[in-house]
Amino acid sequence: MNTTEISQLSAQGRDYLAVWSHAVSEGLGRLAGSAVAVEALASGESPQQAGAPEAGVWMRFFAGKAGEQAFFLSAEDALRLVQLLLGGEPKASAVLTEEDREAVAQFFQQIATMVPVSDWLGAAGELDFAGLEAPAWENAGQLDFRFSNLQGALLTLHAQLSGDFLTALQAAKTVSNKEETKPLPPPPRPASSPGAVRDVHLELLMDVELEVSLRFGRREMLLKDVLNLTSGSVVELDQQVQDPVELLVGSKVIAWGEVVAVDGNYGLRITGLASREERLQSLKK
Repeated sequence: MNTTEISQLSAQGRDYLAVWSHAVSEGLGRLAGSAVAVEALASGESPQQAGAPEAGVWMRFFAGKAGEQAFFLSAEDALRLVQLLLGGEPKASAVLTEEDREAVAQFFQQIATMVPVSDWLGAAGELDFAGLEAPAWENAGQLDFRFSNLQGALLTLHAQLSGDFLTALQAAKTVSNKEETKPLPPPPRPASSPGAVRDVHLELLMDVELEVSLRFGRREMLLKDVLNLTSGSVVELDQQVQDPVELLVGSKVIAWGEVVAVDGNYGLRITGLASREERLQSLKK
């Protein structure tokens, strides 16, 4: 796939992709907890070129008749972004999975909502996510961006524009005065606690099923006493009848309450609840 020189890309194309790079750097900065710098790379300076889908993650966006744009991250850089989305914790596997690709795509979909595309494309300025496939159209303009912080390089992003998209940018009214451009809204803020689950990644977990259980009390017993249990044996717990029952997710207590009957089944009326931050922490451990 051919790469267009920076000098060959129209001013509108360069400025438009620069706005994207600024939004991505802000989003990465929120995830990394530190400022992230961005620099445009000249043709041939990028450590690698956009490759096949199996070599990384492609993300395509379209704006109706205005055409499409696409982004590519190498597998290594995509895994580094996933690690940031996980709050800096290393992934269990070094293999890029479909879940990882979807997490990366969701991050860029959130970034897309922060780019004032209508300032550049007019009435057609509304981007929709088109998929994770490599673009079928010819690359008419590309810029590569390197993002880094004090710890070093984070990732390199390849941004491409279709011919229709470049034409639409050039035909639309150019934003000549940058002060008139709508300010970028802040990217999703990380949770206040350094160890808390990041909002970006948390959204990926909302539909995950969790097993919850009730605990009426506990008792330590010798193995011989456990083996001597028979039908009718009574095991005394360390909890009084009036004490609240504990609601657990995994091994973590997240709420307390009293047992009630609901349509013939047991239920729990919650009378006390751990804070949202404590509940999020319990999901990570």
